[in-house]
Amino acid sequence: MARRRRDRWALGPALSLPEVARGGPDYDVVPPDPVLAWVQFPDRTLEVEAHVIAYTERAVLVEWGFSQAAECAWVWRDAIRSREQG
Repeated sequence: MARRRRDRWALGPALSLPEVARGGPDYDVVPPDPVLAWVQFPDRTLEVEAHVIAYTERAVLVEWGFSQAAECAWVWRDAIRSREQG
């Protein structure tokens, strides 16, 4: 469940696909691609503005947030869409 931390809500850690599910090998994306990604948390699923920083044939590693508060998780490729598509 979400909990209040200072002046914002903290959702807890995102759920990430296990290595066996995402397949391999994984490749870095340079520069990172801006996307909208559906990310699962323990108590909800949210669409977040993120960047793809790596990918495999079946999954992508997305990162969202800023600086030291940045988080990342592996999600299915179908869980993302380009920010340019709207």
